[in-house]
Amino acid sequence: MRLEQMKRIADMIGLKKKSREAVCLMEIDGMTGYAASRQLDISLSTVSRAHARFRSAMKQLSS
Repeated sequence: MRLEQMKRIADMIGLKKKSREAVCLMEIDGMTGYAASRQLDISLSTVSRAHARFRSAMKQLSS
């Protein structure tokens, strides 16, 4: 996935800054949700919800 495509989807679903960074770390850098949550000092639950919203939006756009 390209960074620009990721940013567009994140804008569309209204991800906040840290959630957006976590999704970027997972989607672009291949980091796990746990590692992203530790690096950004946010809860794993927050990261998981943001990533699930992001993946759902990606799936809807590709349909």
